Amino acid sequence: GLLGGVTVSLKDNIDWVGTPTTAASIILKNNRPLHNAFIVDRLLKAGSVLTGKANLHEWVFGPTSQSLHFGPVKNPWNLKCFAGGSSGGSGASVAAGMSVVSIGSDTAGSIRIPAAFNGLAGLRPTIGRISRSGSVAVSARFDSLGPLARRVSDVARTFEVIAGHDPSDAYSIDRPVPPVMRRLNDPVKGMRIGVMKRWFFDDIHPDLKLSLEKAINIYRELGVDIVDVDLGDVENAQQMLGFRIILADAYAMHEKQLALRRNDYGQDLLIRYDIGKNVTGAQYAEALRWIENFQVRLEPVWRSVDAMLHPTVPFPAPEVAGMDYSNAIRAIPKFTCVFAAAGAPALALPCGFTQNDMPLSMELAAAPFYEENVLRLGHAFQQVTNHHLREPVFPAC
Repeated sequence: GLLGGVTVSLKDNIDWVGTPTTAASIILKNNRPLHNAFIVDRLLKAGSVLTGKANLHEWVFGPTSQSLHFGPVKNPWNLKCFAGGSSGGSGASVAAGMSVVSIGSDTAGSIRIPAAFNGLAGLRPTIGRISRSGSVAVSARFDSLGPLARRVSDVARTFEVIAGHDPSDAYSIDRPVPPVMRRLNDPVKGMRIGVMKRWFFDDIHPDLKLSLEKAINIYRELGVDIVDVDLGDVENAQQMLGFRIILADAYAMHEKQLALRRNDYGQDLLIRYDIGKNVTGAQYAEALRWIENFQVRLEPVWRSVDAMLHPTVPFPAPEVAGMDYSNAIRAIPKFTCVFAAAGAPALALPCGFTQNDMPLSMELAAAPFYEENVLRLGHAFQQVTNHHLREPVFPAC
């Protein structure tokens, strides 16, 4: 199979018979599934070796993976720093060499944020491209599963294995999956990348801004055309998706359980569920209309460029002690919400390091169902750079 002998860890919101699926919650500590998730069967059929479950942010619901019940996920590049979330254990397990690939989930950035903070490539696929059957949900309309790995080629290989239609998933799309591995090494000369400097490049870490400029120049050297693009009021994506739809959906999913077992939830989750509880029907409807209009506005953009390039997150992994959680939930997913709202595929990949040797990340996004574009462009970048080859140096235990 395409993944013969490749080690893969699973975010612990994905069902694998013989292991509990806890979603990092004490409520699910004895939850043992009777069936594998759809993608787990595909991974096993393709010859992969499942190494274990990866820790995460409680109930798949946060960008820091500071797990109350199972312990915090630490960043292998600096143990004082966040590993990102909610797929923090997936990012840390690959960065630390525990597995070649990990499967995470992403609603508003939960694959791409850990990829960014841990120096990895991470793909959030098009909504409906990969089945979510057998996974713990957050907001079913926007949830997605996808792979993280050092190399884009390993991300592409895993994507080709796990993508495909699943009749048991109401959001799964019955659309052929292109053989991305066959075209991964095709030249990218003549492809077009859009760049929106306004907002995306404002108020970001100076080392990140420099690394992004270098990345853009590398693509120019590869023969890629760089095009200035303005996507409009993308700064509203986080409010509409992240603080209305997702919070309201998450609260609705947990409403009955919160009434019975509120003390079994972390305080950081309770803050967000209470916000979700207070989202009005009018606010929810307004958010849906904004997202629909945004997706329509993007259609001519996707006809003019093959991908967009921008920062994945505004800064390298911050230290846990130096960041208030209320600030973290706004600052960290600031950019990742944009193409989550678009329902589009987006690939985070390392583009450099800070002066303190912490990974920096850029994101490539493409039109829905054009994962091949971001994978080809990401792979081409890694063929002429070595950011993804650097490994963290562990302190003495």
